[in-house]
Amino acid sequence: MASYTRLGSYLLADELTADPFGKIHRGLTLVGSTFDKHFLVRSFSEEVVNAGLGEKAEDMNRAASNLAGTRGFGNNYHIEGGKTPVVASDYVPGRSLAQMLEKAKHEQIPLGVDHSLSVLQGLAQALIQLHSKGISHGILSPHSIWISFEGATQILDAPYAAVLNSLLAKCPVISASLARYRRVNANPLHQDLFSLGAILFELLTFEKLPAQDQIPTALSRATLKAAQEDSPLPQEILELLNRLLMVKHPFENAEAFGLELERVLYDGDYSPTTFNMAFFMHTLFREENELDNQALKTDQSADFTPFATIDPGVSAGGAGGMSAGSKKALKLGAVGVLVVIGAIGFMSYWSAKQANEAKAALVEAKKMNEAKDLELQKLAQEQWLADQKAQQLEYQAKEAKDAQARADVQRSLDQLQRDSEENRRKREELLKQKQTLQQKNPLMQKTQAPTAPPRTTPAPMPAAQPGQDSSPAITRKAAPVVPHPNKSTLPAALQNADINVTVRVFVDNQGRPLKVLIDKGVEGTFGYNESAREAALGSSFSPAMKGGKPATGWITLDYRFGKPQ
Repeated sequence: MASYTRLGSYLLADELTADPFGKIHRGLTLVGSTFDKHFLVRSFSEEVVNAGLGEKAEDMNRAASNLAGTRGFGNNYHIEGGKTPVVASDYVPGRSLAQMLEKAKHEQIPLGVDHSLSVLQGLAQALIQLHSKGISHGILSPHSIWISFEGATQILDAPYAAVLNSLLAKCPVISASLARYRRVNANPLHQDLFSLGAILFELLTFEKLPAQDQIPTALSRATLKAAQEDSPLPQEILELLNRLLMVKHPFENAEAFGLELERVLYDGDYSPTTFNMAFFMHTLFREENELDNQALKTDQSADFTPFATIDPGVSAGGAGGMSAGSKKALKLGAVGVLVVIGAIGFMSYWSAKQANEAKAALVEAKKMNEAKDLELQKLAQEQWLADQKAQQLEYQAKEAKDAQARADVQRSLDQLQRDSEENRRKREELLKQKQTLQQKNPLMQKTQAPTAPPRTTPAPMPAAQPGQDSSPAITRKAAPVVPHPNKSTLPAALQNADINVTVRVFVDNQGRPLKVLIDKGVEGTFGYNESAREAALGSSFSPAMKGGKPATGWITLDYRFGKPQ
């Protein structure tokens, strides 16, 4: 059995992250000796515990109650005080923003501006909600933020952040870790906005914000280093950072900040989407995600007899020695009350039930759609690996010195061809399933944000001479699967027009396509953008060259689908 330890009402399983506040675990509860439910469980460092956090459980519970049902935070907080406090919320597969930043930087995987703005959008909406309830955070940092593997952003420490803020004087280690995210002598709103600006700066540059007196110079020199671009910060984002970091014209209230944020997010040239963020997280944490899924299944089938607890039962004498006649009368009275309540509430319940079922069906359809998108990307990556292996085998066939060796290589090539055909068949079937799903759920088209073109579209560079720098080059362009949506559902301008999609592909230093952006596509869920993206991920590339060495870079591809049939 996997290793578990008890903390309060929870069994702690794997540690997901550690930071100056303590640790976040995958935790679970039991019913008797069997698995009940998973949670994200925060255990606190000795420094926090010694500062008196356990005595503040009432304050934390009050904040959690105030946040109940609000988007942007964890769901269903459970807080236990005492000598060893613990906070739990519903389990969300993912990792902290601090982990995401560290791994993206270490793995040299570009964090695009659209990804940074996606995180900013989630954080800002949560902060605005927080302040609308009269609550300030005070210690916002990448450790506070949880990014799900499906691309959603949450502020996970909201119920206890204000309490930790009040204990900072007794917590020098935590206080030092937050120095770059805090502004001296700022009011609560400006403090939270400053923290948000510091996090955005780090998302864009992979660098922590410098000391306060050096911020203006750092902003003027900052480049989109996290996106692996040398260009300066876009003007509208630079202006937003200047205001968040109180360099120029600080926001006077949360409403003014919200209006400016909308202008940057929706009137600019970038289009932050949850889908792109999910793809980034699955690329970055592919192994961790798979291990987490395996661990969740192990938990659900484990025998927890050694950890079983027995719920206290009613004494043999009954409730206070109540007589049998009294018990019977009490039961009959209770049944009568329930019948009356049930009759009164039945109609409202039935109406609400139908509405909830429709809403749940839409949510489930969206989840299925996203799952199929991720499966398409996985199949495309598998096809890329198969193509690379086929190239190696073809070389081996040319170099083979006898007929037997050539025959062995040919058998391997034949098997790869059969696998590729099966891969293609699966991709076509998934695209058909996506189209059917979207036709059955027309609301999905209304709620799914269109993909807007990025700020710039670099043109492909000509092949470089030996020793020169060059962009990536395509060595095998996979053909896209042509979707066949109901022609009448297409916009009128597209019903009799040639449909083309232009994509931008990020290729790593081994020639692997890791990310695809739609530069010019078809708005709506008709399958063209998805097919072009999937074909780009299934193509083969040679890496860019810089200084005579393989490097990462972008390449632009065009896909022509012709007129819809």
